[in-house]
Amino acid sequence: MKRLLTENKYFLIPYGLLILLSSILLFIYSKAELHILLNTWNSPFADLFFKIITNLGDGLFYLVLLAILLFVNYRLSVIFALGSIFTNIVVQLFKWFLFADVFRPSKYFELYETYKLHLVDGVRLYSLHSFPSGHTATAFNIFFMLALISKNNVVKCICLCIALLTAYSRVYLSQHFLIDTVVGSLVGILGILTSWLLFYKSKKSWMDKSLLTKRVVRGNN
Repeated sequence: MKRLLTENKYFLIPYGLLILLSSILLFIYSKAELHILLNTWNSPFADLFFKIITNLGDGLFYLVLLAILLFVNYRLSVIFALGSIFTNIVVQLFKWFLFADVFRPSKYFELYETYKLHLVDGVRLYSLHSFPSGHTATAFNIFFMLALISKNNVVKCICLCIALLTAYSRVYLSQHFLIDTVVGSLVGILGILTSWLLFYKSKKSWMDKSLLTKRVVRGNN
């Protein structure tokens, strides 16, 4: 565990500091006040940028990475699949049972605040199931997994930056409050980390194979 954390410090330490900063802001401001503050920082370029990058939290990119991992190594694909399944179970449990009546920003401000949000054209806004952010959890599933696989510290930093931008896109587009993305990112990281610790050292021999190695063996026969 200690070695795993040390090898991924370029992802985890900056992430931890940002979680600390976010927690301080959430302690000082209400989620509505903080959303208003962040919502004032907008531009036409940012509208387009975050409208595009938010798609990295879609399930399609999860499926793409899973397909790639199946050709690389079954062990990694199992870790990613089970970690993501665990993440989705937790997210959906929160969204649909524990916090089913929590409003998303657009509906919240429509009902309780007089502030008029800056909204991005062409973005379909939802009303309920705000907590936590599923897009953020998926993005951190994907990019934390890539960071764990990579041996390059620059790549780990890039993975963190992309995950954070995807998470912030949910706030920028007023799909979620900041607290929704903070918890979503934590669930995403813990899902993959738990799965990695459980299965990375498994002695099952089939886990060291892949779809590619199977094809090679059949071809040689």
